[in-house]
Amino acid sequence: MTPVVELVGITKHFYHPWTYRRIPALEDLSFAVQEGEVFGLIGHNGAGKTTTFKILTGLLRPSRGQVWWLGQKANGVSARRLVGFAPEQPYFYDYLTVRETLDFFGHLYGLPGSERRKRILELAERFHLGAKLDARLRTLSKGNLQRVAVAQAILHKPKLAILDEPMSGLDPVGRRAMRELIAQLGQEGTTVLFSSHVLSDAEMLCHRVGILARGRLQDIVVLDGADSELGYRLLLADVPESLWAQWQERNDGTIEGTPQRCSLVVRSAAQLRAVLAELASTTTRIESVAPVRTSLEERFLRHVPPEMLHD
Repeated sequence: MTPVVELVGITKHFYHPWTYRRIPALEDLSFAVQEGEVFGLIGHNGAGKTTTFKILTGLLRPSRGQVWWLGQKANGVSARRLVGFAPEQPYFYDYLTVRETLDFFGHLYGLPGSERRKRILELAERFHLGAKLDARLRTLSKGNLQRVAVAQAILHKPKLAILDEPMSGLDPVGRRAMRELIAQLGQEGTTVLFSSHVLSDAEMLCHRVGILARGRLQDIVVLDGADSELGYRLLLADVPESLWAQWQERNDGTIEGTPQRCSLVVRSAAQLRAVLAELASTTTRIESVAPVRTSLEERFLRHVPPEMLHD
């Protein structure tokens, strides 16, 4: 099956305006997203998420690599009609009303007037913007502007919706409504690629999540199905002090408690076998061993640069 969007070897370098020193932003980024999939992109500040989205939408040219939409090069005009984009900080003509703004974008997408009017009313109801349709954008709150940005991105019913921080500026009620909308888009067959700083949003919505760190794709986490990462939790009693110290120094898993009674979570079957082999020659009591799913936060924190944890 042809992916809806595919990045192959995307590399992007910027140059310092005075010294012309090369500044790497993305290095050899490759992944593909299938039809109807909700794919999240997460990463620390400066990881390269927005740069990735700008390259995906043609706002930036990669230094190397290629983007494909449904098997077509992403720089083609026909391919662009298949995509909708909502930037994190939308820039609209603030003297226009919500209705005029959506009508303007509908015209750019090539929608006939009757279809534009119908879609505007549908989206106004869907985004709870009905009372704001004739309000000028300069009078809207940050949350309502974010709703307008996402509404214009899906106005023409694109195959792919690219949403950069769509929850930004929304209150808890707005966040919930946006999550429901993104989930509904996926159910309707629209492929959604979005970024978020809030891991719980990605965990609730996504089929898969890509973790970016320092411009590289470090991991792709499967959040549904049998392929999601499986770890193991051991409940132990009377662990020798020497072995306890080794575990803490190696940092192979997550340890809670004391040597007298503790919980140890290891990340793989191989680590479980190694721990059991170490325990075989001791008097440690193994009270239980149970499989656990590794959380997205745990996977994410493995790849965050140490200095980012203390910002």
